[in-house]
Amino acid sequence: MTETEVFPAALAGTLARLLPALSASQLHAPSAPFEVHQDGRLLRIPVRTYYQREQLLACTQLAGDAGVIALCLGTRHHDGHLREACLRQLLLQERAWTVPFVVHLCGEYVLEIVEVIGAALPDWNGAALARYLRENPAYVATLERRSISYWSCYYRGHYPVWEDYPGRRAMAALRALQQLTPR
Repeated sequence: MTETEVFPAALAGTLARLLPALSASQLHAPSAPFEVHQDGRLLRIPVRTYYQREQLLACTQLAGDAGVIALCLGTRHHDGHLREACLRQLLLQERAWTVPFVVHLCGEYVLEIVEVIGAALPDWNGAALARYLRENPAYVATLERRSISYWSCYYRGHYPVWEDYPGRRAMAALRALQQLTPR
């Protein structure tokens, strides 16, 4: 996997300047990617990244797209606390190319992250989200199945009713956006 398969071609120059700083602090290579489409382009996004925490956080403070790219890669970090911190900052952005990084977190097991996304979805990047979700129906179904599995395995005792589970609410919000008619 190369980062050129993760971000739009228009960001190639920014990536070329950012990646040496991140790669120098990489504990080991990113894990196998998941594949999605965005605007007709296949993206191969790592399930997990292993950048050194302090270096990644420093890169997230860079101006413009470089900082946003670092935030996106941070949402894939092996440390759940760092994923959440990067997500919270990423939700302040409205760039369409950030959508896959936010949506993927809806199918993960860290409930605090899912709750943050669920709260943000009504007001965050609706048109780009809807377009992305319509382009990836099988992927959205996989995220929903994952959410059900995590509820069943880890959270059923705390949320005995599926409808009350924050992951179900986040997935319902995504499904509603997926049904929006494009303009």
